[in-house]
Amino acid sequence: MRQKNAKRQHFVAPWTSDDNKPAAEDYLPLASYIETIEDDSDEDTDDYGDYAGDGTKRTILNSRSEKWKFEGTYDPGDEAQKLIASMKRVTTDDGRKLWHKIIETDGTAIEGVASAMEIKAGSGDATEYEEFSGHLDYVRTPEVTLPTPKP
Repeated sequence: MRQKNAKRQHFVAPWTSDDNKPAAEDYLPLASYIETIEDDSDEDTDDYGDYAGDGTKRTILNSRSEKWKFEGTYDPGDEAQKLIASMKRVTTDDGRKLWHKIIETDGTAIEGVASAMEIKAGSGDATEYEEFSGHLDYVRTPEVTLPTPKP
């Protein structure tokens, strides 16, 4: 069955350490005035072929970096936006870290430490509402928890 993207939920929480997961109630929904959240992940690949095969090249995955771009209207009163916007002028890696949790439309939970990058909070044309955008880049492969099957 097809699902609307709005059914996928994104949350952020303050980071204190890579090993200290936030409690469920510490997660803030990244939703209000957010119009677009899209997977912008990168895959690093090489083409490879050797004499053990028939000479046909195949693509080998070297690494994958999961990134989620977001865009919308800036609301400085929204707690999730406030957390991300507070990092805009921070110039250290640890200062840009936060926890990013995704609940997929099928109930799968993805959770891990991410860096908030290319943050724009309060810019744009004079006749428009303030822009809010950036991307959340997982710093390592996030933990995936499958939904519990219903009896």
